Amino acid sequence: MPELNMTDQMTALELVKRANAPEPFHIIELLRLTNEMLVDVPAYEANDYTINVTLQRNIKAVGEHRIYNRGVGNVATQTKVVRDRIAVLSAYSEVDATMLGHSGNITAARSSEAVAIVKGMGLTQAECSIYGDETLDSEFAGLMSRRNSLDDPNVINAGGKNTGNKNTLTSIYMVAVGPDLYHMIYPKGSNSVGVSRADRGLIDIVDPQDATKKYPAYREFFEAQYGIAVRAPDAVKRICNIPPDIKGEDLVDLIIETRYRMPQGATTYAMYSNIEMLIKLDKAARDKGNVVYTAADPWGKPITMVRDLRCRRMDVILSTEEEVA
Repeated sequence: MPELNMTDQMTALELVKRANAPEPFHIIELLRLTNEMLVDVPAYEANDYTINVTLQRNIKAVGEHRIYNRGVGNVATQTKVVRDRIAVLSAYSEVDATMLGHSGNITAARSSEAVAIVKGMGLTQAECSIYGDETLDSEFAGLMSRRNSLDDPNVINAGGKNTGNKNTLTSIYMVAVGPDLYHMIYPKGSNSVGVSRADRGLIDIVDPQDATKKYPAYREFFEAQYGIAVRAPDAVKRICNIPPDIKGEDLVDLIIETRYRMPQGATTYAMYSNIEMLIKLDKAARDKGNVVYTAADPWGKPITMVRDLRCRRMDVILSTEEEVA
């Protein structure tokens, strides 16, 4: 089994494992079943409670060679301030106590309900990470809104076109992860990496059909506080306008070219696409030899690789995206 690198050791799941927090560990384990970004992307505390402030360097100081007994000029970097905020994703579970009693095992029945809810929250979390709209107070800017123009050098055009009023295009999102590149954030001071589950016990619920009546129910409350931070502009790239009929070998060529344009020094490189694109990649593996291959990730799970790029599935990525111009 491959060893965990430093980035893998800082994922939300590994952090709560280290903290010996069984309930948050179980929640994140369920969330990542429907949000595979949690598998590879490290999580760090926001540096301003629920906001993470980043000085994003656009121009790097390169220095100059010096001759003995001669001086050199001053150097400086060009930066801009980026403020990434945290979203709060919450859900209540209320289940009729009498109905749970008929299950024969109330604890198991409540646990089954919790699993379904948290997996659903993982989908919502994944959707916000890709399509989040920062103009909504409850969301942050997802990867699509950060990479939404062909004028952006980090947006690569696959050449597909939408015809008529029907959208048939999709995208692949690629990230170079690390503390100074791309990572997830959680509230400062949180000992559970921003996730929680609270048993509110047996309560009386008002009948939604008749406000004069009540029934007993078990209530639980779930919450995940999270965000994403892009610390380096070239750490996130998007291959957009991918048509449904793209050939597997052409898709692989686009991915390889984009991978080479990612910043150096990341411990992990990952890409996120929907199942249709992953099927094309797996089929292309038969023709591309060891460029595309199946291996085990650091947790022993089989995964498709394009060179050193981990290919992850995110079902929330649409096959009906608008054409990027």
